[in-house]
Amino acid sequence: MIADLDINGLPPQLNNTVCNAFICEQFVYAGELVASANVSYLKFSGIWHRLYFDHGTIFWRFQGEDPLPWNVPQEQWSYPHTDVGNIAGVVGDRLISYVMTATPTGSNVEFIFSSSRRIVLVDAYDISSYIII
Repeated sequence: MIADLDINGLPPQLNNTVCNAFICEQFVYAGELVASANVSYLKFSGIWHRLYFDHGTIFWRFQGEDPLPWNVPQEQWSYPHTDVGNIAGVVGDRLISYVMTATPTGSNVEFIFSSSRRIVLVDAYDISSYIII
């Protein structure tokens, strides 16, 4: 069980900023989806941020360029992107806040938008996914 929230990197100040993009990078192995949000790329007020999880730790990084899907054919790995921001209808919406929490199986990051839409990034047993509420 994870007792405390472990964060690596500096969580950005995103409250009251406008969402320009919210991209989740999948991890697909041999044609099978393993994780729907292996890495998440968030663009708020024109600045990209990269968010990912590893063993319950939440990692925040600055992302200097637009993210692109990629693959490693010899290993049968692919990393396609899902435009979660447009699917959820939050592109152009203002982020009210985000909350990071530890869970018994990993950690979560919940993004709450002014439209009342929420996107939750869930890391459970080192597999990351997204939920749109």
